Amino acid sequence: MKAMKLLVLLLCVTVGAHAGGKPKKQSAQKTAEPVVEQTTDPAVLEECLLNQSLFYEAAKVKNYADALAPWEAVYKTCPSMSKAIYTYGVRIITWQMDNESDPAKKEALFEKLMTLHDNQAKYFGDDPKAPTAYILGMKAYYYIQYRPNDKQTPYNWLKQCVTELKDDATPTFLQQFVVLSQDLYKADSTFAATFISDYVFANDIIERNAVNADLKNADRYGEIDTPLDNLFALSGAADCSRLEKVYGTAVEKNKTKLDYLTSTVNLFKSLGCTDSKVFFKASTYAHKIKPSAETANGCAEMYYKNEDYTKAISYFEEAAKLSSNDKDKADYFFKIAQIYKRLNNSIKSREYARLSLDNNPNQGNPYILIGLLYADSRNIYDDPVLRNTIYWVAVDKFRKAKEVDPECANQADELIRSYSRYFPSKEDVFMHPDLGEGKQFCVGGWIGECTICR
Repeated sequence: MKAMKLLVLLLCVTVGAHAGGKPKKQSAQKTAEPVVEQTTDPAVLEECLLNQSLFYEAAKVKNYADALAPWEAVYKTCPSMSKAIYTYGVRIITWQMDNESDPAKKEALFEKLMTLHDNQAKYFGDDPKAPTAYILGMKAYYYIQYRPNDKQTPYNWLKQCVTELKDDATPTFLQQFVVLSQDLYKADSTFAATFISDYVFANDIIERNAVNADLKNADRYGEIDTPLDNLFALSGAADCSRLEKVYGTAVEKNKTKLDYLTSTVNLFKSLGCTDSKVFFKASTYAHKIKPSAETANGCAEMYYKNEDYTKAISYFEEAAKLSSNDKDKADYFFKIAQIYKRLNNSIKSREYARLSLDNNPNQGNPYILIGLLYADSRNIYDDPVLRNTIYWVAVDKFRKAKEVDPECANQADELIRSYSRYFPSKEDVFMHPDLGEGKQFCVGGWIGECTICR
């Protein structure tokens, strides 16, 4: 019976060893030939199983002092027996480091921790849940904790990690990757192009995953999205002139690559660099390949800058049609409203300002625009007193802007103060009883809105 028991144990361990496989030299997605590099002596295997049980029971309740000896025995003798050796090995070694005061011993433990990750990749690098690229990311994570002054080493590991994992890269890996890239840029300004490229790569993954309803941790990607955007915006690499230099020749070289052009357009747009020639060029090339809201907007901005308002309006309308985002649609419609105001077409300007509000009612700028259109329309009346009634409906819009959008409050207050001075006076109202305070009055002409006399 004992011989049979040892045979079963031997078979179990051998299967476990084969499942681990040998290390992968290139990609975590490739399958390597399995290898067994541990003893097949039944007595030794039985002892490994016993020690594994001992360290597992102790480590899972954080009793690392009791887990240490049996864990070390298993790690040394049967390194491919179980992933638990590495899962709990990290905890045990970091516990040792945190409780070690001797610098030399602490350094030895750090090297042991790094080697532990290497061995995990060697024996379990084909694990689909934690492949070699993931293990490399974890190695970088701990390296950063204990070697915070060395940026290059963990950056190299994380670059390989996120490049191979792509959308499977964890929020922590992506965040650390961008932060380290920025640190290297701060130390060497010639790293700017690489930093920008790293940010764009990571940001694309973060934004996709943040809205992926199938991901359980989608909210974690959302949590790091804005902080990393802010980090990039404040880095100095996000300067429009610098982006021009970095992407100027690159866009021309990649003018047939839609993904590259689209990411460039989105980057320039997010940073407010829409006056850039590179932005226009990337938008035009991308729009020819596959029209989208972003590329149409880029073309519209180019024609607007060149004062070709007819084409600008056409492309902004196309952008709104292609967009699936209501706030973006609102922005495109508002831009059209601004163009029509510039062309002195008040009716069309108000029409598109209202379309903008239909898609995003919580913005104040369209109300301010409509109010200004009204304030410029005194010529709808010949009567000088009635002409001043248009300021009532104008101020109504300024107040509405302030109500729905606190960011517009200061501008709205200034406009309210300015135009309230032109309300009909008491003497004016005396000659027009229909304009008595508190009465309803409907302003005619193209405005056609009712208000309360005051």
